[in-house]
Amino acid sequence: MSVEDVDAVEPIVGRYVHADIGGVDHRIYFEENGPEDGIPLLCQHTAGNNCQEWRHLLTDETIAEEFRVIAYDLPFHGKSVPPVSQRWWTEDYLMTAERFTESIVAIADALELDEPIYMGSSMGGNITLELADWYPDRFRALIGLECAAHSPGFYIDWLDHPHVNTTEVNAYACWGLMAPQSPESTRRETMYLYEQGATGVFKGDLYYYSVDHDYREKLDDVDATRVPLYVVNGEYDYLTTPDDGRETAAGVGEGAVAVEMAEIGHFPMSEHPELFNAYLREILADVTGDRDEALPDVLTPEDVGVEMTPRPATE
Repeated sequence: MSVEDVDAVEPIVGRYVHADIGGVDHRIYFEENGPEDGIPLLCQHTAGNNCQEWRHLLTDETIAEEFRVIAYDLPFHGKSVPPVSQRWWTEDYLMTAERFTESIVAIADALELDEPIYMGSSMGGNITLELADWYPDRFRALIGLECAAHSPGFYIDWLDHPHVNTTEVNAYACWGLMAPQSPESTRRETMYLYEQGATGVFKGDLYYYSVDHDYREKLDDVDATRVPLYVVNGEYDYLTTPDDGRETAAGVGEGAVAVEMAEIGHFPMSEHPELFNAYLREILADVTGDRDEALPDVLTPEDVGVEMTPRPATE
């Protein structure tokens, strides 16, 4: 089914839930679709973005038939405004691994999710290593999109500099991370979403992504026999390449699986949703045991029956 082939009124429902994060009440916005008794599939957005990145997955009829797909906004992102009990404006926003994992688990707890599958991209992919290490019994499986043990170099001052039009610069910083043959409309939409972030939040998220997250010497601490770990990276992602993913999965060992997604980049769920959703169905079938064969090293559009448009000659 095409991602554009949806009903006039979409089945997505948006609500708020209150989660205790670090002893502070946070009002968290989330959207969901799927049966209430479906397997929860908890979706984390990328740095500086919000749950709208997952809107095409939320309307995928095949996936939403079996899974309860839930996408949320982290605090300070999208509709999850900062906590009213805190003087948050007196200090810089800074995301750490401890704060990130605690937020994800607190949201899963607040929604009373039983053995959810966690899936996130970019910083949401990297955090699967900390979740597997620190909270192995809380999740059914972890799917790390664009995941690596280390992703340095992006905690950059000019991403939050008063002399820079950060709304535009932050969006264009992401443009080159997407595959050029992904549909222009959804690549432009991904950039549009990046133009909506609050001041300082993108840079603050990247503190976790490029500074606080470093598992190069700690992969042995991750026991993926307790919670299956899927490291799934796009062919056109030059930040966290498929080879980075393979090295990460190999470092973890048993229970970790690396899969390369051909013809797609760093924002798979929003830059080319039709292709990503098709890839994801194969991975979810492996999680649930409905797949007879092991996942291949590389998933291609031909494997999942998606016809690609020719790559543009110039941009």
